[in-house]
Amino acid sequence: MKVTFYGTRGSIPVPEKEVIQVGGNTACVLVIFENDQIVILDSGTGIRKLGNDLIAQGVEQFANIYVALSHSHLDHIQGFPFFKPAYDPRRHFTISLCGKERSGDKLRNIFSGQMRRDYFPVPMDDMGARFTFWEPDETDYTARSGIRVKTSLHTHPIETYGYRFEEKGKVLVYVTDVEHVDGIDPRVVKLAENADLLIHDAQYTPEELLEKKGWGHSSWEQAVEVAERAHAKRLALFHHDPEHSDAFLFNMESACKKRFAGAFLAIEGQTIEF
Repeated sequence: MKVTFYGTRGSIPVPEKEVIQVGGNTACVLVIFENDQIVILDSGTGIRKLGNDLIAQGVEQFANIYVALSHSHLDHIQGFPFFKPAYDPRRHFTISLCGKERSGDKLRNIFSGQMRRDYFPVPMDDMGARFTFWEPDETDYTARSGIRVKTSLHTHPIETYGYRFEEKGKVLVYVTDVEHVDGIDPRVVKLAENADLLIHDAQYTPEELLEKKGWGHSSWEQAVEVAERAHAKRLALFHHDPEHSDAFLFNMESACKKRFAGAFLAIEGQTIEF
């Protein structure tokens, strides 16, 4: 299993020199499984470069791609109109958001809505690729590829899901945009149990979190506590606040490592293989 970070910033992209090391693009993570199945986690602005990289590697290998969304807030979907492979008629995309508690607008309407002519010059139906929008009510299933997928609802202003992927004994868990209300959410700990890599929201410091109740995010201390309780091997600190510079984040990483040696900053362009 190979994980590459293309966007690690939260809330809004930050094209500023103070964040150039960690990166300023919003959430997007590429996962390539051992059987060459590709899953893209969220389609924030980082998906633009991801698309360019996929094109550079050829069409045949990446003709069918899954895009799995944690939720539909703008910073997690806003890059899709700039995703060049979606303009290629030879490609097919399955865009999914899983979970029994899902409600609200249909996923197709959410994606096509941000590409209305009021906001974007090309409507989604004119992009070229074929799209399947999949909103299953399953929270634990095994894909045809043999990859086991589990999803779990957690607290955020809208329905938001964490993902657990299992392939040949290896486990990747993706939990972003999560607010732990009245203590660490046991659903998140259960989802992350014994993960080889846990990607967890760490947008705020503990001090900032006191002022941001109800905003739907975690502190780095809470991310570390989830990793400890779940016995995760490694923890990627994710969804960095747009106000946090590289220097700020590297200091935060050092503080995390003192408690959990396997903690590290999720950085654009970084690849983790396990």
